[in-house]
Amino acid sequence: MSSYWKVDDTMRIGQRFISIPSENGLEYSPEQKIQIFVDPSTKFMSGQDSYLDFNFKIKLPSGSPVPTKLALDQMGGSALISAIRIYDGSRGTILEELDSYSSLCSVRYDYDTDDSQRNFRALREGSGVHTPANRGTQGTSKSVMADTLTNPFFKKVEGNQNASATWTDDAFLTAKLCIPLHTGIFAQNSHIFPVMMTNGLYIEIDTPPAGQVIKQLDSVIKNRRTKLNPYFHSLNGSLTAPNDWGTGSTAISTFYISTKNNLSGADAVSKFPFVIGETFKFVDDLDITETSNISGTMTISEINLSSNGLIEVQLASPVSNNGTSAFSIVKEGYVMYSTAVEEATSYDPSYTISNVNLVVSEVMLDPGYEKGMIQKVREGKNIEIDIMTATNYKHSILSSDRQTTFQIYAQNSRAKSLLIVPQDASVYSAKDQICASGTYEILKNEDADDTALFSNRSAYTGCCDELKDIQYQIQGRLTPSRPIDVSKIASRQSIDAFHLYELEKCLDNAGIVPRSFRAFKDNFVFGRGFGVNQGAMDLRGKDLAVILKYTNSTAPAKGKLFNSFVVHVRRFMIGQGSVQVVL
Repeated sequence: MSSYWKVDDTMRIGQRFISIPSENGLEYSPEQKIQIFVDPSTKFMSGQDSYLDFNFKIKLPSGSPVPTKLALDQMGGSALISAIRIYDGSRGTILEELDSYSSLCSVRYDYDTDDSQRNFRALREGSGVHTPANRGTQGTSKSVMADTLTNPFFKKVEGNQNASATWTDDAFLTAKLCIPLHTGIFAQNSHIFPVMMTNGLYIEIDTPPAGQVIKQLDSVIKNRRTKLNPYFHSLNGSLTAPNDWGTGSTAISTFYISTKNNLSGADAVSKFPFVIGETFKFVDDLDITETSNISGTMTISEINLSSNGLIEVQLASPVSNNGTSAFSIVKEGYVMYSTAVEEATSYDPSYTISNVNLVVSEVMLDPGYEKGMIQKVREGKNIEIDIMTATNYKHSILSSDRQTTFQIYAQNSRAKSLLIVPQDASVYSAKDQICASGTYEILKNEDADDTALFSNRSAYTGCCDELKDIQYQIQGRLTPSRPIDVSKIASRQSIDAFHLYELEKCLDNAGIVPRSFRAFKDNFVFGRGFGVNQGAMDLRGKDLAVILKYTNSTAPAKGKLFNSFVVHVRRFMIGQGSVQVVL
């Protein structure tokens, strides 16, 4: 047995890109399978230079739904892969399988990121990016899901709008997305992969339900950064003597929006996040549990920029403020929030993925090397290729489980790192996921900046949820010797430095460069690195247990599904007519 590849033994003499269309259709819907076959005639491939290319478009629910602006998850196109499997050309040997692919990608995109990375991914992959023109001015945290001017998924609103501009499917754009495949054979592989020796590659990609990946804008829902929403200014639009909307007043059909949150200037209507035909209510910017007591449904019929620079909103029919427990809607203290999704009986948008192509970077080598490779295989020797990939071991607990231990029965001979994403295991309807209703509360109501911040990414991100400390048991030894305390993070008010120190090590060992820890609350992750100086550990037959204590005074709110990704080095031993996978 010998290794064919050597540092000084491979010479590229050419490179070109080949576009390979998907096998089984031109258009795909949620929860369908995309299949791609890389023919062995593509002899050698540079996986890290290859990418998936497709069109993506959002569709409103069928029937006559209340319109609202919808966008793809902030991760961009990678959120559209729930699982990926790569086989050899015979489809008899699975080379690589990543279950909960979007969960692992969310860790990479949230932690291996900086301004340069975010901007590049926004251009190429449709990822969210913070736009200064849509910035909040009330102290809210930055949002990448408030872009109304350059959003690739819907049209920019131009000028004043009336009832003829009702939001329909035609308002959504077809976005061109190009995403790398974060697998060992592709994005993480620096080797040239000999496709011809595996009789080709067969790739299966599963797409997720629409409700998991399609979101409303943060600036229209009350459950995420409430103070980012448009503020009520007055009924009269006066800049010098604005009036409140008092109880028992005459029915009104027009009101004005404050210039807070940068809703000013000639493009103020373009920055306004609501659309014609959308229904809404008002809520106190400091208390999301309080709802307005209006006599009827408020539906937007016109959005205009008034002569004094305020946005003027006209309603389809007059309404009055006269509820049984009525209160005044005061200037600069109440915000609009959309009820298009939250108060619908059901809200099931869809999406289409079309023109799917795998753009493969084919590498042409000197014919002598190719012949030498074939000759070695004919002599009974193997070509050995190492890749770094991950295997997901799943476990779950109930919210009532305050102390838990679970075993990870890993059979990986060269394990680099363990990354655990404690995902909210609750089952949410599509509408609840889209508007973040009843999901995990990332920040408590007492947070003065955002008022409320509920997760709209429960399908693939982690939550701390009153976790007190973490420890591991490896071969009967507690590791580290003292538990990793995360109670400050669980309080939603502070940070635990020891946890971030441990997380930095396990991310680096997993090949995820820890450039940013901004998402330590939004996407809570923990883990353990298995080696120093890029070392590895043999987990075969090893006792590996994760010990978690949810013993804070407040009980956890959600059950958990633990995606435990063991990142490891996997070896392919390619012989004559067969591929052997060594975990």
